[in-house]
Amino acid sequence: MTDPHVEPDATRHPARKWVVATIVFLLAAIGLGIWAFTLQADNDDKDAKIAAQQKQLADQQDVAGRIREAAGGLSGDVQQSLDELGQQIDQIEGTADATQEQTQEAIDQAEQAAAEASDHVDAAQGEAEKAQAQADEAEARAQSIGACARGYLSAVAGVFDAESLSAGIDEAKTEFETLSGSCADTLGSG
Repeated sequence: MTDPHVEPDATRHPARKWVVATIVFLLAAIGLGIWAFTLQADNDDKDAKIAAQQKQLADQQDVAGRIREAAGGLSGDVQQSLDELGQQIDQIEGTADATQEQTQEAIDQAEQAAAEASDHVDAAQGEAEKAQAQADEAEARAQSIGACARGYLSAVAGVFDAESLSAGIDEAKTEFETLSGSCADTLGSG
């Protein structure tokens, strides 16, 4: 028999505390597991973002490197072009000693040759003769354009040979005006 002084709930009460404590611990363990899983997922997401950003940074650094290389190559090309241009200007200055009369005479002769070639094109009957006449006309026109160009270059070179820069510029303006009248038809027609 049972002891009449001991209540029946008192013997079950310690067992109930263990059940409740076990459930609480079980829920705490499940909660901690879910929390750990979420932290791991967040960590994986952050790792993926960091990896993507590192790849993007590496790609940008690669592009920047290629841009630096291209700019370096371009700089070298520009310097070489400027050097070549300087050499060409030196050559032009050396060969631009023709006087205004010589230039005008060359222009007149070239225009005369162009007019004769044009008349020859009009008179040509066969295709071969016409093609030769057109070639002669083109050559005469090229000579005329060359004479104009030499005249302009001579005027520019004269700026450097004058007593002063101002006097050289004034002389060049006068020569340009003279040449403009002579070369207008030559340079204006296509």
